[in-house]
Amino acid sequence: MWVSELKSQYPKFFFYFRYPMKIFLCLFLFFIVLWSCKNSEKPLPYNAKALPQNFALIKSSVPLIENGDLIFRNGNDAVSRAARSMNRTDTSYSHSGILFIENDSVVVYHSLGGEYNPSQKLRRDPIDSFCNPKENSAFGIYRYNMTDSEKVKLRRVVTDYYKQGLKFDLYFNYLSDDAMYCSEFVFKSLNKARDGKMSSYVRMDTIPFGVTIDDIFHYPDCKLVKKFIFTN
Repeated sequence: MWVSELKSQYPKFFFYFRYPMKIFLCLFLFFIVLWSCKNSEKPLPYNAKALPQNFALIKSSVPLIENGDLIFRNGNDAVSRAARSMNRTDTSYSHSGILFIENDSVVVYHSLGGEYNPSQKLRRDPIDSFCNPKENSAFGIYRYNMTDSEKVKLRRVVTDYYKQGLKFDLYFNYLSDDAMYCSEFVFKSLNKARDGKMSSYVRMDTIPFGVTIDDIFHYPDCKLVKKFIFTN
């Protein structure tokens, strides 16, 4: 569905750059990570004394959460710095996921690659694990204006991806649907649940092309529920 849609909108782009773009994106990401590692200070050790306070902050977010809300976190390692540098304009966050309440617990579905996720499959983690203050400096809860039926469809879309074992897209190639990077998974899940009404928001005329993390929380129909900053 997504690929055929993009093929019809950008036929020349798709034909000429489908495979070279994979190579370009891999090299682009490699040099960003390399630059980040060489030009950024190592993350400061987390404040062990502040951990109880920070985990309590995560717990305080739970009553605010509704099914289908989005969550963004700001990691404090080199990979997170590289991810933020790939945002379009706003570097507040480095990773994103979708929230659901299951068996009285809040879980986050998110696409994660690298050594943090050896299987490369879509993850389903408790919110306190996703926002772990040992590894992150902040997180934010955001909400799209969706109908109840759209929320139900979103849950079905996301759980289907999870059951299928959707893999992380190492090529960061928005043109494919068999694997997805973090913001691609979030955006495509939302768009599918909303019957494609967000398709025109996709940027194929710039680098980075597709959808970035900040594209999602800057979408006109998205509002901030609350941002939480951990004590260092």
